[in-house]
Amino acid sequence: MEIIHSPLEQTYSAGGHTLRIDIYRSADSLWILEVVDEGGTSTVWDDPFETDKAALETAFLAIETDGVTSFLTDAGKARQEVPTNGNALFEPLTEDELEELEHFLLYELDTEEGMTLDILDGFLHAIVIGPVFIHPHEWLPKVWGTERDETPPMPSVEAFNRVLQLVMRHFNGIVSGFAMQPPEILPLWSNCTFEGQEFDDAEGWAYGFCEGVKLSQPTWQALLDDPEGERWYRPIGLLGGGAYSADQDDLTTTPAQRHVLAAEIGKNLPYIHAFWLPVREAINERQRAQRMSNKVGRNEPCPCGSGKKFKKCCGAASQLH
Repeated sequence: MEIIHSPLEQTYSAGGHTLRIDIYRSADSLWILEVVDEGGTSTVWDDPFETDKAALETAFLAIETDGVTSFLTDAGKARQEVPTNGNALFEPLTEDELEELEHFLLYELDTEEGMTLDILDGFLHAIVIGPVFIHPHEWLPKVWGTERDETPPMPSVEAFNRVLQLVMRHFNGIVSGFAMQPPEILPLWSNCTFEGQEFDDAEGWAYGFCEGVKLSQPTWQALLDDPEGERWYRPIGLLGGGAYSADQDDLTTTPAQRHVLAAEIGKNLPYIHAFWLPVREAINERQRAQRMSNKVGRNEPCPCGSGKKFKKCCGAASQLH
């Protein structure tokens, strides 16, 4: 059977370890994602992917969220990765990288609906602290302003990988900020000068957050139905919601009003994060257990039931069941 390998296949190095990301399919099948560690042990995802891009996004997210050592044969004996607060994969983007990402979003996205940096930041905050995991292939098209499973026109695979990594790095920087004690929250919103004074203006950021909420709107209802939760969310809804309340215009007209609401958002985000934390942890634990249950050594029997060793069966480049 002929195996088609994706041009997006690559290696991923961090913390002194290297993983190989394999993405392949047969002529009449969907894409298979396999992450192989330095010892040849594979983690194979149960569910195939409609596109190789979706498979790559899933690999990036899993590796950067769980860490490289979670994919190693013996993570306990492996040299530990650099701690999160020293791992560049989990650090916020540098100023130069933020400018690079902002330039791409402003000038190289040839779509009407693509996001600006402040909208993207609010959007990612909602996804990070919300109640459920949302797969990148569901939210990335909204970043680009494209249809589902479409990517913006890019000059090369390398260029696409670079932009994708910047977005995922920014996503992980937000994750890491909330994981710190105390949380380090640095929302990126605009500011304006009015009558000689400078004001924070989180309108675009709040719009992005509301767009992120819409991805799983029903699951957010528990927060909105809770009196404290509704109070925490209110400044976001006032600035970013299309028709949040009857007094919305009266409360968001002046730069000073929007500045006050921005300050309230920054103060309330840790509470929204904490509200959903037990739900997210339970879901993440189930997903991690499912992934790790699929890890199989290349000298072990293949889980497809053929009776062959994994490396001679589904783990070989020439076979696919």
